Amino acid sequence: MKKIILLLTLFTSLGFTATPAQVEQYLSVSNAEEELISLEREFSAMQNSFSQDTNSSTYDMQMLTLRFKEYLQKHLSDNEMDEILANYKNIILLQFVSASSQVQNNDLNESDAYIKKLMADPQSNVRIGLIEKIRDKFYSKEALVLMFDDLMKPLIQKGIGGDKINQELLKNSKENYIKMMTNAAKKELLYTSKDFTIEELEALLKIAKTPATEHESKAVFGGMAYALKEFFMSLANRYDVSKHQPQQTKH
Repeated sequence: MKKIILLLTLFTSLGFTATPAQVEQYLSVSNAEEELISLEREFSAMQNSFSQDTNSSTYDMQMLTLRFKEYLQKHLSDNEMDEILANYKNIILLQFVSASSQVQNNDLNESDAYIKKLMADPQSNVRIGLIEKIRDKFYSKEALVLMFDDLMKPLIQKGIGGDKINQELLKNSKENYIKMMTNAAKKELLYTSKDFTIEELEALLKIAKTPATEHESKAVFGGMAYALKEFFMSLANRYDVSKHQPQQTKH
């Protein structure tokens, strides 16, 4: 009887898993669904380019969204999802999501020019510092490590020459992946928030520091890895590891 009570107490404290309705609501208020649709288009084009080279069956890209939803539902409790959705009631976060959606269609040269000018201006140090703190919450190192371990690492190991990859090279690959992702995230956030005031960035940072954002970051990156893994593995026999390894530093 004590074991049953203990299990029931634990189950209650953890909460039920997120509901399909909560997941759908999350996709509607965040830009996650737009990113998934964009990935579906890009990877469909990639798959079509390979279709004449092999006789392998094609991967149904609609599975990306289905698998992503499945992951969110399993890895977030209903309470955690409620907290995440509550964040999206904040006008600052909604403005940021809207800005992120618009930036995706902008010219890359315009973004690079803005960031270069910003980085050269000493008066921008406060803005840049706030963005770096926001970046570290939205793109946490723990979430990026999860993405690498669950998606990139299996791709490397299954790719051509992957059987020759030792632990040191794998470690270097992980470090370079995290560095690349954090740098890319910083640039993206700098340009996305170009019209935000310092006060608005401080408000955004306050949201980024909430436990809900931590839950969201882990779930989204884990969900992306889960959604993409099967497709990536279907391409593994075309992935030449030797062409994607960083140059080794001479001592």
